[in-house]
Amino acid sequence: MTLKYLIGFLIINQMVQAKDMQFERVWSEIKNNSNAINGSRELLEASKEGMKKEEKHWVPNLYLQGQSYVTNDPGANLFGLMSQRKIEQADFAPNRINEPGTQNYSKGSIGINWSLYEGGMKNAIHKASQFQSEAKKHELDKTELEVYSEVSKNYFSLMVLKNQKRELDKISSTIDQVLSRYQIGSKSNPVGYSGLLGLKSLKNRILAISDENKAKFQAYQTGLQELSSINTEFDFNETQNVTELINLYLPVYQETYQESATVKTLLSNASAAGEVVNAEKSRNLPRIGVFAESYAFNGKRDMATGFSTGVYLNWNLFSAGDGNATEQAIHNSKAANFYAKAISQKEKIEFSAFKTMEDTLNKTLETLAESQKLLDEQTNVANNLFKNGMINALQLVEVISRRVDLINSKTEAEVKLIETKATRIKLTNEKPEILK
Repeated sequence: MTLKYLIGFLIINQMVQAKDMQFERVWSEIKNNSNAINGSRELLEASKEGMKKEEKHWVPNLYLQGQSYVTNDPGANLFGLMSQRKIEQADFAPNRINEPGTQNYSKGSIGINWSLYEGGMKNAIHKASQFQSEAKKHELDKTELEVYSEVSKNYFSLMVLKNQKRELDKISSTIDQVLSRYQIGSKSNPVGYSGLLGLKSLKNRILAISDENKAKFQAYQTGLQELSSINTEFDFNETQNVTELINLYLPVYQETYQESATVKTLLSNASAAGEVVNAEKSRNLPRIGVFAESYAFNGKRDMATGFSTGVYLNWNLFSAGDGNATEQAIHNSKAANFYAKAISQKEKIEFSAFKTMEDTLNKTLETLAESQKLLDEQTNVANNLFKNGMINALQLVEVISRRVDLINSKTEAEVKLIETKATRIKLTNEKPEILK
């Protein structure tokens, strides 16, 4: 048992060491502060509240009303007297009815309205709200993946550029040493002079690449600082393996395409549109309910109470626009489904293309890694041969130049791999561990 625990501890320890805590801190800051993510979260919460509201459609409506008014209207005064239950024979005299004078009345009522059957409209609206809330959940996943994809692409591209700078700085230092230690610049020695020009030209080329590198690095870093509110410069460990880290933080578990968060959002919206069709169709169905109301009426003569209770039927037998509303909802539902299928087809093609590209780039980087080992050894040999006078500066320039080309090719391939994996991860339906 002790051996098992030890092995488990070593495995966990190795996994922890493989993680990039700086990246995880950056992502944590961005995830908490991103306006896009926070906006999607609020939309999700709003949809949940809307769903809760719609699911209570069956609850009776309880209301309270009150009014106090002054009137000289004959009809209002007559019914006011009746509501007080104090009407007298003299009140039916024509002069009394026609000229009742100004009277003060107040009325308070409490009632309940309970819809027993609504043609299925409220149920359809409730189901639509459930699908809309589901869509907002997928939309939050989609937004998180999009932001995470961009952050990962920028961060790991920074790491690649930093590695490129280290390697180019070493080569530049080697060239400076050669230029300072050896007298190879005499015009009377064409081979040596040509070598001098080659070394200086190569040095200028490295400076140009470094300047371009610096501009890209600054752009990536500024973007991450703005998003994460981390104003310090990012420090990258020279021993960190970029390939291992991007495989850890940009994994793609799926070998074949499955519906992404984007497509799931569209499909949920399409389902919601289907329920809207049902809601529109129910407009032409009857509505049945019960009601009850109790009131207290106060006037000059007395205060009295009363009540009303019963069953009601509402049936919209004809409305010119209802048919058009239903047809409109049907077309919207079909359009939503077609659009979701279209995006799914497009993503399926892209997923396959990016997978092929990723496999190709991985093989390219393996080849470049082997070539780099060979070229590093060749560069060391060439340096020794040059120091011993067995090759000239022009030959040394050729070897170093090939090494610069390889570094550039490797950097481009690594950045392209990062961009490919960052884009491909948006087409998946599985989140990286850091997003769970």
